[in-house]
Amino acid sequence: MAPDGAAPVSPDVRHDAVVLAGGRATRLGGVPKPTVVLDGATLLDRALAATRDAGRTVVVGPDPVVPPGRQVLVTREDPPFGGPVAGLDAGLRALDRPSGPDAPPWVLVLAVDVPRAGDAVPLLRAAVARPGPGSDSDTTAADGAYLVRDGHAQWLVGLYRRDALRRALDGLAAAGGVAGLTGVPVRRLVAELSCVEVPDDDAVSADVDTWDDLRRLTVGLHTGSHTVVAAPTAPPGRTPMTDQTPPATPRSAEPGSSVLDRWVDALEAELGLPPRSVDVGAVLDLARDAAHQVARPAAPVTAYAVGYAAGLAAARGEASDALDRATSSALSWQDPGPGAVSVTETGAGS
Repeated sequence: MAPDGAAPVSPDVRHDAVVLAGGRATRLGGVPKPTVVLDGATLLDRALAATRDAGRTVVVGPDPVVPPGRQVLVTREDPPFGGPVAGLDAGLRALDRPSGPDAPPWVLVLAVDVPRAGDAVPLLRAAVARPGPGSDSDTTAADGAYLVRDGHAQWLVGLYRRDALRRALDGLAAAGGVAGLTGVPVRRLVAELSCVEVPDDDAVSADVDTWDDLRRLTVGLHTGSHTVVAAPTAPPGRTPMTDQTPPATPRSAEPGSSVLDRWVDALEAELGLPPRSVDVGAVLDLARDAAHQVARPAAPVTAYAVGYAAGLAAARGEASDALDRATSSALSWQDPGPGAVSVTETGAGS
């Protein structure tokens, strides 16, 4: 039976799920990817939402914060940071320990940093459910399927046969000797399998490797585009908090609006601002830079200061570049240390 609230899954594509969440996230300054928030939800929340049709789900990573109401297994590759193949082996072993002959024949494999993985799952299920050439079965003869975006294979957004995956992992572990699966490239694992490549024309496999990736994906959600798009630039004469001509309808009127959309709509109404006057993507980007480059408490304080400066400029009938200046300051910030006096050009001599 499918988990509570999940859509029924055809018996031929019943699956468990492995969410890989144990990388070092060096391009994010070491901030754990599962904890990164995109549009009001962590990347782990989004990955687990994509596994809602799975029989069981295991998260491979260090102490993940699982949202309330989700029953998931948690494990870690040994040694830690052994790479995605080692993590996948650990996840599959965790799923296999209490399983029996009725274990789902497929395993959904997702990297935690793919926010739209939920849109990928139907594509993968459809691909493995197609009859293979010359097959009398109602399922494909392939060992699995994965997405391909812009010519690049997205192996960690895939659906694989459990038995084929187990054989391939065991074979690579034996060949690796003492090192086992530590550091084994995913390419080598998939090379042991016969898989269907599924075109990802809508970029649902776009991942978050850098803070710029996070901003582009956030902006994509709020502009109604689900592809990775360039962040908008404020036209001359606009304040940084209102870098788009405000549409007449609030964000919450759109299908699929998030809790963040609804909160910002309510906040704009409470503060007497025009609908959509707050550039959510730019503010989140500023908060991220301040938290990362200065200190976590700097994020809300910096956003407040920029809003204050923009409001004063608007009262004078002037455009404000406060957001851009604050972002530049955060990115170039070097703490002078206790007792130092910081004097700006505008403050000098006043």
